Formats: sequence, structure tokens, C-alpha cells
Amino acid sequence: MSKILRETLIGAILGDAHIGKTGLNKAFISFEQSSKKMEYINYLHDLVKKEGLPLLSDTVKTYTRTDSRYNIKNNSLYFRSQSLEELKPLADIFLDETGKKCIPKNIEDELTHRSLAVWIMDDGQQVKRGGVTLCTDSYDEDEVNILKEALKEKFNLETSIHNKKSKTGSIYKRIYIPKAELEEIKPNLLPHIHDSMLYKVNSEISFKQNTEGFISDQESEMEIDMLDN
Repeated sequence: MSKILRETLIGAILGDAHIGKTGLNKAFISFEQSSKKMEYINYLHDLVKKEGLPLLSDTVKTYTRTDSRYNIKNNSLYFRSQSLEELKPLADIFLDETGKKCIPKNIEDELTHRSLAVWIMDDGQQVKRGGVTLCTDSYDEDEVNILKEALKEKFNLETSIHNKKSKTGSIYKRIYIPKAELEEIKPNLLPHIHDSMLYKVNSEISFKQNTEGFISDQESEMEIDMLDN
């Protein structure tokens, strides 16, 4: 597995991608995004295919799914890898004994600028006041704390954890990267961010190649991503 592919898969698994085991020695990864992210998921499909990940289909599929959190239907875009032995080590890292996705205590060792960029593209939320929120809704408090600490240790990012309340009344936690921290790391993230996702880091295409010293004053509304965890 190439370095680019592994880093991309790590970021996607931290976000919306699903990893599962098939049999004793194989695993697969599936990728899903809302239909409004067509450019991004096509980019992701082409990237992992180019890097040698065998896929079940040469094209991204469209289907309708029901989001139980909001009790609405939305169109999703989806593709899946073949079941492969080379994906088994990633499944061992990210799945507990029941097959549930989890955060390993040594996730810091797996994080790179590319994996963080993919994580943000996959599951980040633009924030009106600047910065970006990582939608860690599906992880428990200990796992969110592990991720927060990993971002500090690996990238020296000072982040905070915000409580969010769902429509059902349950509380989940998200990691917020403040504007100043995001601007500091942004030059290392931008080479790995697709043009269609630049808004998530409060940037524009014209700043992608040279962002040093750039401070965004964008005041767009926070995006609500129906596929955020």
C-alpha cells in the first residue's frame, strides 16, 4: 500500500468511511457522502483507484438513504473497495472486538497532514467565526479526548471540545480547531484539499498554492452536513 493511499484511508476512516472485516484475513472500506459533495467523492474515488485500491465498481453509485437523526431521506453517493488482505491491518486498528469503529490510543502515530486534510474534507464543518469543527459524534468521550490530544501532540494544535445536543436530546462531542490554529497549519493542509472543499478551511482556490500570511475574513454560514458522524 502506498504512503498516499494509507494516509488517505486513515483520514477517510476517521471521517465518514466505513471499514469492515470479511472472513478472517480480509477487510473492505466503503465511502459515502451526500449528493452535494459529488466533486469531492469523485475526486476521492479517482485518487484511491489511482493509488492502487481495487474497487467493486469503476463509477460512484447513487442511492437514497434515510437519516434517522433527522427523519428525512437524502441522496447519497457511494463506492466500495474489494475485500482485501492488505486492508486487514487497518481494520485491526480501527475496529473493536464487536466490529464497531473505534479510535486507537496510538492514533497520533497514524496522523499526517494529508490524513488530517482528508478528515476535514470528509467530516469537517465550516464555522462562521472561522476555524473548523470535526464532527466526532459517533465517538465516545474518551475517544474524542484521544483525538484532541493526538492533534496537540502531532501538530501542536490547541483545540477545544464542544457539546452538541441532538433532536432526541442526546449529547455528543465535537472537536473545534480555532481560526488562529487553523491558519497556522493551513499551508500544510492545502496541497491535499480538493478545490471543492476549500471552503471548509475558509479558503479559496486562488489561495491554494500560496496561503502563507493569509487570514480569511469569510463569514459564510456553518454548513450542516447530513452525513456527519
